[in-house]
Amino acid sequence: MYFETPPAQLTLVSQLAAWLRVARQPAAAEAPVRAARRQSTSRFLGPAKETVGACGCCADRVLSRYVSPQVIDRLMADPDGLSVGGETRDVTVLFADLRGFTALAEAMKDKPRRLNDLINAFLDPMTDIVLAHGGTIDKYMGDCVMAFWGAPYDDPDHAKHAFEAARAMLLAMEDVNRRVRASFAGEVDLPTIRIGIGINSGECVVGALGSRNRFDYSVLGDPVNIASRIEGLCKVYDIPLLIGEETARRLPPEAGLAEIGRLTLRGRTEKQWVFGIAALGAPSEPGQ
Repeated sequence: MYFETPPAQLTLVSQLAAWLRVARQPAAAEAPVRAARRQSTSRFLGPAKETVGACGCCADRVLSRYVSPQVIDRLMADPDGLSVGGETRDVTVLFADLRGFTALAEAMKDKPRRLNDLINAFLDPMTDIVLAHGGTIDKYMGDCVMAFWGAPYDDPDHAKHAFEAARAMLLAMEDVNRRVRASFAGEVDLPTIRIGIGINSGECVVGALGSRNRFDYSVLGDPVNIASRIEGLCKVYDIPLLIGEETARRLPPEAGLAEIGRLTLRGRTEKQWVFGIAALGAPSEPGQ
């Protein structure tokens, strides 16, 4: 993340931490808190009245819609714990993408709001699964969700937990399709919604990353790129879940993995071993 000076970076994190602490003060302290907010001139946060309401009591709820609950909890416990510019952590990254989104968007070109409903019907359960398995939501990219395990909290089993989340996502797709069919009955003849998931592990930079005006708690590194490229291969091989060699190496034998092959990923020169789940069957040949 870039700001003008390192002190400016620390100021932003400190002010965010202070805002969170204020939001969790007991009701008896609300009067002086309101007075302090009225005098606030922070160029980062702006008048609190415009961001969290007159009493500030909904700050936690507002922030939890933009920042992972794990990040809020860690920042509350240790304001300096989220390293500005990032820290090196061993993590597992997951990309889950809605297959055939272009066709779905075309089928609903006259109903853009309903297209949003459809995407939410997919992203809502996928998000719940990530959080239930201890993951952190990185971002949403249209019809794709990116998540990671191993930060902000240490998790020695992050590869296993990400893999279990991926399997839960696959199982959830039947219910997603059932709900979508019921919701859109009589409106649009939608095809079956399918998913593609890519997972990979390795050392990445994790922390407050972004620009001088906006940042995210995010993950950056070559393992992320590999996970994204592997997810893209799901379409090529017509298989819903593919796993990078670094993640496969950390999973127990009972995971039931099967080698797909040593493949060249788009934009990379070095080949990468890619694995699937044996129970899902053999992948199709590329282009088939």
